[in-house]
Amino acid sequence: MNYLLAHYPIPTEIVRSLIEIFILATGIYLTWKLFRGTRGARVLAGFVFLLAALSLISTGLKLVVIVQLLSVSSTFLLLGLVVIFQPELRRIFAELGSRPLLGSHRQQTEVIEAVINALEQLQEAGHGALIAFEREITYDPARETGTILDAKVSDDLLATIFFPKTPLHDGGAIIVQDRIAVAAAIFPLTQAEGLQRTLGLRHRAALGLSDETDAVVVVLSEETGVISLAYNGELRRPLTTDELRSQLIAILLQNKDNEKSLVEQLAS
Repeated sequence: MNYLLAHYPIPTEIVRSLIEIFILATGIYLTWKLFRGTRGARVLAGFVFLLAALSLISTGLKLVVIVQLLSVSSTFLLLGLVVIFQPELRRIFAELGSRPLLGSHRQQTEVIEAVINALEQLQEAGHGALIAFEREITYDPARETGTILDAKVSDDLLATIFFPKTPLHDGGAIIVQDRIAVAAAIFPLTQAEGLQRTLGLRHRAALGLSDETDAVVVVLSEETGVISLAYNGELRRPLTTDELRSQLIAILLQNKDNEKSLVEQLAS
């Protein structure tokens, strides 16, 4: 091998081309992986297909005007993509620049236990719930549609909020650190396709909020009593209270490596 390399060196242009191909292929794969399953995935696929087909046809037929138009309009196309994929980009940048939650681990653990206890009470009573742990990205419309509480998290308060005869049981509750910031908030419904028809509005709202933000959303089905967790545009169900506790600790308290490994283990 050394003899061949010494007598037949690989041209620098070939090495540079291979590196460029590798970087482009990796970038395309990671981009598609990040956007897969989001509401903009089909738009992205259609846009890339149209742009590639138009470029190949115009280059092959030597359509000079179209080639020049594509070259000139590349900046405007990039700005259009930023506008179309604004929710996805916000979520991605939040993941890249995420930092640990404010407050001590003990405080956050107490909040998780309060949520678990409230879910057990509601599950036993046959009631549903929709609870979001807000992280880096704030969903402002929730504060406009919901009722501001700013109350300390407790299992009794959460169980009372989602009791069917209370004014706040419709919509979701948003937890910020150790406070219930908002109750009866309206979350965006997911636009993802291929979802089970049995999933109700709570599940679709949980997925929608996890699409728009980096929130962790817990759902308790009123009909079946099944616990689900929506995070990063994915819905994990059914979960026991112990599994839910483990996943919440992994996501909210531990680092990213532990989070991914534990979540993948429980989701499998």
